[in-house]
Amino acid sequence: MKTMRQKDDLSLNFYLLRCLVALVDHSQVTRAADALDISQPAMSRAMSQLRQLTSDPILVKAQVGLVPTAKAMQLREFALRILHEMDQLLGQAIAFDPETARRNFRVVATDYLECVFMDPLVTRLAQNYPGISVSVCHPVHPRNLNQVLESGEADFCVGMLPPAVEDLRHRVIFRDRVACVAAKGHAAAAQTLSPEAFAALDHVVIKPTVHAFGDAVDKALSQLGLARHIRLTTPSYLSVPYLIEKTGMVALMPESLAQRFCERFALATVEVPIDLPPYDVYLYWHERTHHHRDHIWFKEQVMLDLKGAG
Repeated sequence: MKTMRQKDDLSLNFYLLRCLVALVDHSQVTRAADALDISQPAMSRAMSQLRQLTSDPILVKAQVGLVPTAKAMQLREFALRILHEMDQLLGQAIAFDPETARRNFRVVATDYLECVFMDPLVTRLAQNYPGISVSVCHPVHPRNLNQVLESGEADFCVGMLPPAVEDLRHRVIFRDRVACVAAKGHAAAAQTLSPEAFAALDHVVIKPTVHAFGDAVDKALSQLGLARHIRLTTPSYLSVPYLIEKTGMVALMPESLAQRFCERFALATVEVPIDLPPYDVYLYWHERTHHHRDHIWFKEQVMLDLKGAG
């Protein structure tokens, strides 16, 4: 048993508070370490220290894997509150000079949005701000998005804002439309298709998370008693041109991406026989970083590179 003196030798610092949040959120040491970009042994040491400080195991065995204790979940709320208040103070007090700072911004985005703006953004940052870098994180389930931003696993997310995260800070960064692409010379590319003929084509469906791109088209077709004939479902936008270039399949995708693919591959657009309005693409972030000078600066840089996108 730890003595009072041994406990006094430990201190509950901000690093341990962030580790506590990550451990509770991920219920696994390795995933928690990955979320904070530290080693697994470092996270194990942090959990050992947290156990000593709190007299609580933090994570306990369940039927499948580990689960956080009730005390750990309660402590997570206190930890987040403290971290949020400190973030607010530091964000307003600490100066940020992008020309001398060393800073990595973590952005949740699909490969579609990487194609649209990451290349010009990173190129310009490298030319003007050598200490600034960007890490792209894989898309997450919409219900986990608030948690990812709140815990600091990511700084920003880019995408079509789902209703579940409308309480996050956000702004429209560009508009895009739904387009359809097929191999150049595909019979459908030279025709005006009926909804029935369009639905009957062999479709590749892009589904990065729980939502497939083109859900609005599927909803409109279902109101006509129709459904697309799905030949393949993939989580990746970037694999699609390779899949359809030499096959008879077609794919719904963002118009901005379709234009880029048609320039680089032997592809052509297919008219979608459903009248759909454009959709908004958002940049969104958590309230805790809203006043941070580095975040404000990065948002400005994103907007510079997205002017004219879509």
